[in-house]
Amino acid sequence: MTGAGTARGSLFTPESANRALPYVRAVVEDLVEATGRRKRAERARRRARAEDAPADDEVRRAEEDATRAKADCARLHRELEAVGVVVKDPETGLVDFPGEIAGRRVLLCWRRGEERVAHWHDLATGFRGRKPIDPADSGSA
Repeated sequence: MTGAGTARGSLFTPESANRALPYVRAVVEDLVEATGRRKRAERARRRARAEDAPADDEVRRAEEDATRAKADCARLHRELEAVGVVVKDPETGLVDFPGEIAGRRVLLCWRRGEERVAHWHDLATGFRGRKPIDPADSGSA
């Protein structure tokens, strides 16, 4: 049931999550940027459509920007899902690594800007229930 945490359905240990982190970090950085672009493009599209006499090229450009940014976000989500990582908040770069600590299913939690995967929470508690990973559990699965 446990594994290296590199394929769908496998579980991460704290150690394997940290090994995957350089790749995950890079994809999360791109996702945060793409999410910001998507939000800006959607606001521009709404503004362009709300004008009394919107210029067709302005509306078209805003819609194309929004479509591209949305596609980028979807692609980056798929990249993270392919390695088994669950995106919790694409704006802040919060992700979970499904894992197991001391025989218990948990979510190993990492947020953009953190040096390493150093927290976990129960499946139901979410970010507010984060606890530090005990160093003794770093390689357990």
